[in-house]
Amino acid sequence: IQSNLRYVFPLELNHMDTIIISLASHTKLERDRGIDALSLYLKENCSTEIEEPLLKLLNGKLKGQEIDSDDSKENQSIIPWEQLQGSLQAMSLYVDSCRENCSDRFYEASLKAGQELLTHSEARVRLSAGQLLGSLAKYKGVQIYSHIKNKLISGVKLSLDRHEDADENIKEKLNGSTSETVFHDTAGWGNLETNMKALEVIILNTGSDFDGCIDMELLDLVFNSLKHTNRFVRETGYLVCSALVSIHPLNERSETKGRIWSEGKRFADALESGLSDNWSQVRMSACCATRAFLLGIPENGRDEFYPQLLPPLCLNRYYIAEGVRLHCQATWRMLFSVSGVSAVEKHLNSIVPFYIQQTEADNHAVREAACACIAELATKLGTDPVKKHVPVLLEGLLVCFEDDSWPVRDAACTACGNFVSVFSEESAVYIDRLMPLFYMNLEDNIPSVRQGGAVELARVVSAYPSKLLSCVTERLAELLESVQTQEDSSSQFSNLSKKPTEFGVAMADDPAHTNQVMYSCGSLAPKMGRGGSAPGAGGCSASHHFKRPAQQWEKTDGAVRLFMELSDLEAARPEILSLLPKISAATIKRNYNHHKNLLETIYKCLPVIFRRLTKIKVKQYINDFLDGLFYGLQSDMNLLRAASVECLQSLSLLLGPNILRGRIEMSNYDMLQYVQQSFPETVGC
Repeated sequence: IQSNLRYVFPLELNHMDTIIISLASHTKLERDRGIDALSLYLKENCSTEIEEPLLKLLNGKLKGQEIDSDDSKENQSIIPWEQLQGSLQAMSLYVDSCRENCSDRFYEASLKAGQELLTHSEARVRLSAGQLLGSLAKYKGVQIYSHIKNKLISGVKLSLDRHEDADENIKEKLNGSTSETVFHDTAGWGNLETNMKALEVIILNTGSDFDGCIDMELLDLVFNSLKHTNRFVRETGYLVCSALVSIHPLNERSETKGRIWSEGKRFADALESGLSDNWSQVRMSACCATRAFLLGIPENGRDEFYPQLLPPLCLNRYYIAEGVRLHCQATWRMLFSVSGVSAVEKHLNSIVPFYIQQTEADNHAVREAACACIAELATKLGTDPVKKHVPVLLEGLLVCFEDDSWPVRDAACTACGNFVSVFSEESAVYIDRLMPLFYMNLEDNIPSVRQGGAVELARVVSAYPSKLLSCVTERLAELLESVQTQEDSSSQFSNLSKKPTEFGVAMADDPAHTNQVMYSCGSLAPKMGRGGSAPGAGGCSASHHFKRPAQQWEKTDGAVRLFMELSDLEAARPEILSLLPKISAATIKRNYNHHKNLLETIYKCLPVIFRRLTKIKVKQYINDFLDGLFYGLQSDMNLLRAASVECLQSLSLLLGPNILRGRIEMSNYDMLQYVQQSFPETVGC
């Protein structure tokens, strides 16, 4: 230990002096090193000798500090906040490590400091004070909460009452106040968040003993915090909920659990709201509370709450925020193991209306998750339970199919394809409305959307071959020829303004920024309207309002993808075989900027197409693709070159190296020399 301390603190001082100096440092790194060193020290020397240096650190009585007052509150306003934080963290560590040796004097001083510093101006000091009170609660039990209850609860209540008029106050201060004042009013609503954090730590550290301290006043405060404007307060509120429902052993429900389970409906209502919060951090804390709440109930008692909590829990398994998604998936496995399908079927009457409601949410990430969940109903559940819900589910998906957000459109396309393939009879009346939307995705600007459109169109054709095959083949032929009319200049964002961007600051009294729902940054903001009907939406690459009309080469790109998917349908192969020359003609058209992108798609798809259509039927068309293949092999675009190499290797396996060499020699002798030098194994060299 001594060698470790000398390595971290090379000063010529005794070890405790060095640690105290580090704890008072203005840099976080040094304070963290001091905490680590103190932890090592306490493992070997857990005596009361350390109490005096820690109290001097807390009260600003270190050597060189000119603080003579004995008034602790006055001292706290003079002592640097970094020193206060370091002292509180060190005292908390000492209480956790040496609680049996802790003197009454140190205990009383710690309790007083923790209580007083809960209202310090620096949030990090308040958080450390809450941690110290939590450590004392682990040592002394619920008497710590009883001692500070009035101050803690009154502080929370005062902040909650204050937030009712916060919007108007902030608007006034924005028109002529300092950034410090605005930050204080918008970032944390006084001490509310840190007081809630302190409450959470005390609850967790006292465990089931805290049950007797739970009363309606406390529950009312906690539930009111869940409706607070500030997202950090709501997040902490749900963490307090999680602590409250976690203080008893899992799977135990009895009258000794006090008010927690008598207020089960109230908890369920709050958790249902949190699981649908627009901020991912709040959603995550609500997920933690939901897991603790449900796992704290025996299996035979959970059905009471499943109609409320199961639908949002299901949806969050596909939510865009990875932490929320993975946590909910793990919770699902804990709750149901292998019985998840039967649980969804049992509560389908609650789940389906919730999914439909979420397809209309302002948050486009929620709409995308809802489409993925609806697709899951078609693929994982039995047909009988879902059959009666097909019309309403398809109506919801049809709205999302025209969404401003391309990920939503893509998810809706996949879900519609699933429903048509599984419920072909019930979906037949929607085909006329669905087909234009499938074609729209097939021609989309986004390659993955075009691929999804091709897959689902082929799935729909397989469900209604007699009705759709001929008309889809005709449309396919038209799209394969589209590239022939492509202009020489192709651009990715041809409809965007080239004028310089104008920057500005939103005015405080702008109606567009007043009394509006607040959302998480980036992907969670409602920048894209539902069903393509949001005026003024925009601001994201996924926005329909940035979507330009499809270029001709993109239409052909989608058609090639569709050709590949249709080649897997035995009924479609005779119809599409004659269209291969149209694809080979597309490889010759190279006078536009994005021709390499189209060639990449073609030479990615050709190996699959040739394999499915069989060698006997396609060998007469192979020579037509060799010139474009040679161009791709020499390309400076890595993706095109990789696709061309893979296609060459596939042709070698399909025809045999010797036959392929002969065909290349007949078509392009320069290509033969290049292939013999660069890929000799493909031509038998």
